[in-house]
Amino acid sequence: MKPKNISDFVSLSEISNNNSDLLLKSTKMNLDKNSYESSIWKFSQNQWRELKQSSYWNFSAPKYSNNKKSFAFIKTPKSTEILDKLEKKKKLEKNKLIFRNRGKEKIVFETDDSIVNYLWSSNDEFIYVITKEWSSEYKKIENKTDHPLEIDKLPFRFDTTGVIYNKRFHIYKVKTSTGKSQKIIDGDKELFLSISSLLEIDSDMYFIASRHNQDGTMLEDQIIKFSDSQLTVINTGGMWSQLFSYQDNLYGVGLDKRFDWPTNISIFKINKRGIANKVSNFIDRGVVKTKVSDNKVYVLYEDSGKQSLLKTDFESFEILYDKELLTSDFCVDGEDIYALVSSFDKKDEVYLIRNNEDKKFSDFNNNFHNKVSTHNCVYERFETGKSQIDTWGILVDINKPTLLNIHGGPASQYGFGFFDEFQVFASSGFNVVACNPRGSSGRGHKFVRDVCGNKWGENDTYDVIKSFEMMIKKLGIKNKNYGIMGGSYGGFMTSWVISHYPKMFKSAVVERALLNWETMVGTSDIGIGFPEMYLLDDLKSNLNLYRKKSPITYANNIITPTLIIHSEKDYRCPIEQAEQLFSNLKRRGVSSSMIRFPDESHELSRSGKPEHRVQRFDSIINWHKKQLS
Repeated sequence: MKPKNISDFVSLSEISNNNSDLLLKSTKMNLDKNSYESSIWKFSQNQWRELKQSSYWNFSAPKYSNNKKSFAFIKTPKSTEILDKLEKKKKLEKNKLIFRNRGKEKIVFETDDSIVNYLWSSNDEFIYVITKEWSSEYKKIENKTDHPLEIDKLPFRFDTTGVIYNKRFHIYKVKTSTGKSQKIIDGDKELFLSISSLLEIDSDMYFIASRHNQDGTMLEDQIIKFSDSQLTVINTGGMWSQLFSYQDNLYGVGLDKRFDWPTNISIFKINKRGIANKVSNFIDRGVVKTKVSDNKVYVLYEDSGKQSLLKTDFESFEILYDKELLTSDFCVDGEDIYALVSSFDKKDEVYLIRNNEDKKFSDFNNNFHNKVSTHNCVYERFETGKSQIDTWGILVDINKPTLLNIHGGPASQYGFGFFDEFQVFASSGFNVVACNPRGSSGRGHKFVRDVCGNKWGENDTYDVIKSFEMMIKKLGIKNKNYGIMGGSYGGFMTSWVISHYPKMFKSAVVERALLNWETMVGTSDIGIGFPEMYLLDDLKSNLNLYRKKSPITYANNIITPTLIIHSEKDYRCPIEQAEQLFSNLKRRGVSSSMIRFPDESHELSRSGKPEHRVQRFDSIINWHKKQLS
């Protein structure tokens, strides 16, 4: 698989069903247009067909109504370039919510602003639409890009979304039969900086909203009830990703206390007073998402490099699908489950799951796999003496160099799903090794917290080095030319390792890295909160700890040739982090180079412009080949 082949595979998401038919969204990169293209597919009468595809529009969020007779979706212009062309033709198009019934479509809602998400009302007579718009004050400004921004709260910007200070989220109630809309939640009045996970129970609405805390020093998640035109905050101080209703009770997926992170994302039952009680103690794993069907709650959860499925009534539970695969989404149809599944060497497909057995139900990526060769892995859970570490290896040739990859987070996981980076590096002639050290998700509460405080940079480093050495031995690799690389926390670990084991690796790539805790506190969008969660102390109280746990403190030890890759609009680990390391290496004459990607965020490698993603791959491969040949 070559870097440019990332435009040949299809990514699947947002699957839903109406008992007999399926809907899903497919997304593919277009290198010629340097854009992403999404369409909607429908499975009906034993075949898949592309329901919505256009040169000018992207389609997303297909959702069946509650009576399963209709569905809706969001229609968005593909790019600003296309918008410019449409404007010149005096056909400036808006973002639209489309209602489809018996093959006929009509626009029920349209706006110049962003349609974020929507929810069918329980009787299907209305659709509740979340929008993101300029704040009322900012709408009055004609030249917004040239206008100074006065801020008095933090954070004022957020990675991938940019400045958040001048945006507001609203909710509209839209009549499906007429398209008549009414703004029922005014984000300007309520200062809502985000709204997500709409839910209707009886005649009341619930949602998750973010706004600045009273001190104006961080964003605060709130669970809000909307009843009889009144808003009531029923829960605050948590960190929530999803709300759902089960047996007429309110449940939330997340954490009831924000500063409990890192730990398992869990399920909580939230009573009328807003008190959250954890109900997922039956499994010491992190919850990804839930869906309710047939009086059961279906749970997608992380486990040792997998994402697996179970169902529960919170009295007992049953594991439904648990294989060395990665399930990313699913829908339930009686005893059957339709899931989006990938394996280490196979991209997403739909699978029909019944009795823990699966049957492939689509061939979206057949053309991709017919065109390119992919590699499977060797997997082992190594006993290191201090821990048990899930480790993966791709053996290309025992006489070829090897790349050690370290994931970000640190509360995330590598695993059994398809990962384009491993495939591209292996196809470029490198053996590949990766692991989930202590601090990773998917192994329970104690494991994910085992890098906090003074353990930061200690337990994880031991696990990474030890499991790498053990996989090298297991694969029988003879070539001792090793490269190391990682992004975000993986960039921290890469720079930490080459400053503490300066002779072990002959090449390094440090991406979007956390390099200096002290300056990150003042520049990162999570600078207040995240450092305290992991270091268990604040900068004011323990400056020495922040410096002790920063790779920049040990940068003078680095002799490994190092490529630094960073995005200009990375607000999670701002580019000043990379500049500190680069200037240190250049001043000392260490072979080094820095690549700065314009108009990209912390998510460059996952959702950056396709052309930049290919250029990033080429830069990494060329650097490692130069240093390891």
